[in-house]
Amino acid sequence: MKRSIILSMVATMAIMLNAQQLRIQQAPCAMAAPQATSEETLSMEYSYCGDIESQIGWGVAGSIRAVIEVPQEVAARYQGSQITKFWAGLGNNAGSDAQIIIFRSLDSDELLYSQSVKFTAQQWNEIELETPYTLDGEGFFIGYELTVTKEDAYPVGVDANDANPYGDICALYDIESQSWVWEHLADYNFGNNCIKFTLSGDNLPKYDLELQNVSIKEYVRTGDYLNIYGTVKNVAAMNISSFETAITIGDNAPIMYTVTTSIASGETSNFAIEGIVSIEEDGIYDVTVEITSIEGNADENPANNTFTKSVNSMSNLVPRKVLAEEFSTTQCVNCPRAHTIMKEIREGRNDIALVVHHAGYGQDNYTISASRSYLSFYGGSTYAPALMLDRRNLAEQGAMGYSGPAEGPVFGITNKDDVQDFINYSLDQPAFVTVNIDDVYNAETRELTVRVYGESVIDLPQTPYINIFVTESGMINFQQGGGNDYEHNHAIRAVLTSTWGDELDITNNQYDVTYTYELSEKWDPENMEVIAFIAHYDGKDINNCNVYNTEYKDLNYDSSAEKIENDAVSVWAANGKIYIAGTYHQAEVFAIDGRLVTVVEGSTTIDVENNGIYIVRVDGNSYKVIL
Repeated sequence: MKRSIILSMVATMAIMLNAQQLRIQQAPCAMAAPQATSEETLSMEYSYCGDIESQIGWGVAGSIRAVIEVPQEVAARYQGSQITKFWAGLGNNAGSDAQIIIFRSLDSDELLYSQSVKFTAQQWNEIELETPYTLDGEGFFIGYELTVTKEDAYPVGVDANDANPYGDICALYDIESQSWVWEHLADYNFGNNCIKFTLSGDNLPKYDLELQNVSIKEYVRTGDYLNIYGTVKNVAAMNISSFETAITIGDNAPIMYTVTTSIASGETSNFAIEGIVSIEEDGIYDVTVEITSIEGNADENPANNTFTKSVNSMSNLVPRKVLAEEFSTTQCVNCPRAHTIMKEIREGRNDIALVVHHAGYGQDNYTISASRSYLSFYGGSTYAPALMLDRRNLAEQGAMGYSGPAEGPVFGITNKDDVQDFINYSLDQPAFVTVNIDDVYNAETRELTVRVYGESVIDLPQTPYINIFVTESGMINFQQGGGNDYEHNHAIRAVLTSTWGDELDITNNQYDVTYTYELSEKWDPENMEVIAFIAHYDGKDINNCNVYNTEYKDLNYDSSAEKIENDAVSVWAANGKIYIAGTYHQAEVFAIDGRLVTVVEGSTTIDVENNGIYIVRVDGNSYKVIL
């Protein structure tokens, strides 16, 4: 008989989910949390978990188990070492009699070791083993068993990390079948059991780093630096102050780089390799990052030291701006905090276009019908504050929805660091089309004319749609949690195109469209912005509506009619060439000393013989580029 399992975040409502059959997931072992010591008596801590963040229960009384697995390939490396100490991080109502258990298989009740203990609820419990357990080189499971006497108990403490298939194993004993019903917490979008143990012995590794994660752009502009970011974990018994890496691009000789750091045993550390490597020719290359040594010593387990990713180097990549669509209403007490987060992130930068939809938690005087239509991007329950970046589902990057990973592009705004990470990820995605905006506003008729134009550098993979928004800032009104004189900014006022955009005709890699719209007399043009973006639209799949690229600018209040005839362009340099995206008449290239290098008309690529700093004057507008 299967039972239901209740998973509950601390200080939140419990969530009832259906239990699932045990599935053993195959994944490389993420060694964990060694903590250490001296060269004379080596000891280290082993776990897969972080701090206690949540607590779970089954909604019934009975016996439960929470364990972690040490697979055979790891146990063999530590053969002869002894488990001397055990930690259990627990939830509520977990203070009953319990036992520490060590056993070989989930399919057997035979215990290799057991020790009766009494736990204290809602904290870490540190327990010395009465008899140290010696590892024999075979894989095993270690954890605890206890009896739950209340149906509303949530005794098992879990962390907020991504679940590791070796660290997220729980079970409820089924009386009818007289067997344990094992579960993986990953099936319920939870993390790892808060379980740790200490290993002691003479043969523990002294130098062992695990390359846990590496982030490299999938697309990079040829000639630009290919920056590499990653995370390593010290899974040995000695602290580490530096390690050596080799970065190999395609068949080229590796580039060596030493990372200086301070990583205690069992701790993780982020590293960055910036301004060191670049790809000088267009093409697709395998980029390999490898830890070659640790403080000059060989890594004792090189199997977890290498990461490889395919990178596409292209000369004609164009700069990207991200479209950030926030969902907020005046009734939302937490929304002012989200507004502050977005304001701080955007401070001093111009690569984030911000739109606030007054929807998601009721509606207010700033709500428009299009914003209500965009609630479909939630993929389920709506709430505020929430955010959507380039209409891309970021669940794989950790974005969370109402009760788990985001089902659609919309996700909850939790903290500034997470939002910043999601924005950086979005900006790292390649842009294959330029977006330029010219606008004219006639103050007498209140008619706004917006021209959007540009070019694609490749054939876009899916049908593009042009979207144009106008937003307004500086509006003083009530805001729950902000008072009666709260300033509302970036509120969407109108959609000049269709709600989901108008299909865009790109001919010979060029497009050019113009829209007109009469602004309401209640709006202040001096506080308005025009936002244009190109996206795909799929009415059957909310996760297939990604934005290709975005541009935004202040509404051109009281400008002359001639303004719209001047073509805006994008200018950049790479791989010994200067690139100009957009429509223009004449471009002049000057050396930094003022010498005229060349004059071109309408060309998108300009060859330049020497590296250096150049001034490119396009129809009277100047741009500085560096080769």
